[in-house]
Amino acid sequence: THDQEEAMEVADRIVVMNKGVIEQIGSPGEVYDQPANDFVYHFLGDSNRLALSEGHHVLFRPHEVSLSRHETEGHHAAEVRDIRPLGATTRVTLKVEGQSELIEAEVVKDHDSLTGLARGETLFFRPKVWQKVADI
Repeated sequence: THDQEEAMEVADRIVVMNKGVIEQIGSPGEVYDQPANDFVYHFLGDSNRLALSEGHHVLFRPHEVSLSRHETEGHHAAEVRDIRPLGATTRVTLKVEGQSELIEAEVVKDHDSLTGLARGETLFFRPKVWQKVADI
């Protein structure tokens, strides 16, 4: 199937292919939680990429982001670029200084960090779960 959600739901094992090349074989849990590379990570859902200074980057999913209105240890400062209510959740788009890619965070609609939040304000974020990858 080409439907990632269906494959995750019904399959015992998944093969992720890219242009005819096998990128990873494993159970749905293994492939989602321990993707072999950037392609597999991005293929299985929305993802963020945050560059690190030592020739690596981290990948993490929007729903695996902690947000705070206050500077907190381990959190990165970012400017709020967009706020999109999606029903039960809200997606916040963030711009980190010095990073070319925007960061997406998805939190429950009544999350404390969203109260009175507006574009242009500073939020602090931290990936709760991430995968560190060497730059190619």
